[in-house]
Amino acid sequence: MLARMFDRRCRGYEAIGYRVMLPASAIPGWPADVLLPADPTWTRDYAATVRRLVRDGVDVPLARLFAEAARDVLPDAEGADRARSATEAFFFRRLQTLPETRGRFSLNDVLALAFDGHSSLEVDVLCPGARIAIEIDGPHHLADPAAYRRDRRKDRLLQEQGYLVLRFLAEDVAKDLDTVLDVVLRALASRRR
Repeated sequence: MLARMFDRRCRGYEAIGYRVMLPASAIPGWPADVLLPADPTWTRDYAATVRRLVRDGVDVPLARLFAEAARDVLPDAEGADRARSATEAFFFRRLQTLPETRGRFSLNDVLALAFDGHSSLEVDVLCPGARIAIEIDGPHHLADPAAYRRDRRKDRLLQEQGYLVLRFLAEDVAKDLDTVLDVVLRALASRRR
């Protein structure tokens, strides 16, 4: 009953322009310096990732990157590209905190492969040793047919060079981190064989 009253009151404040944040002390193990939205929908969508981060010992820099990557961005907002970069930075930092992936990946790595009239190709997150290329796609990747085709050409070129290409939606990196990490860990294990 109290939770519903709190949620209703929060929605009322948000309806008139306020942004209600959940005190970090409400989540044991979450860094006190990093506030999270109190919105019930946000909580439902991101609760599993928050639990995973707390279980694995989240630090302040990783928590801040997560909060930035998980914030709502309007489709026409100028900050959409920054949100994509925040998701990449969060995901890379998360990989650096796991013993199995620490030091194996690089962020925004450039390969000397001719692509779309350029002499190089950039990969969001790359594991050169295992030849795994990870691409993190924002909404614009699916909304624009030209961007979709460009991504498919990029995938084919990387595959022709022996890379395993893993593509994730930016939204899934923040909302379903467990599944994304499991896919990466399985890919690493299969490339070792």
